[in-house]
Amino acid sequence: MQAEAIVSSKGQVTLPAAMRAKLGIGPGSRIQFELRGQELVIKPELPMSAYYGLLKKYNLDPADLEIEKEPDREFE
Repeated sequence: MQAEAIVSSKGQVTLPAAMRAKLGIGPGSRIQFELRGQELVIKPELPMSAYYGLLKKYNLDPADLEIEKEPDREFE
């Protein structure tokens, strides 16, 4: 998918509607800009809800995640 846009005098560009829809970019969405050589890469930041269930496939046992507690120290 390719598109052209014109940069305004304020440095603004309108993202094509089809690309916004495909990437889930809407009002208030945050995007990241990355410069790779002579290319400008624009990536949407994923909302926290996109990470829900990401680790589910690893079947982690909560007992394995417990951190061993350091013994209490005595103060003089």
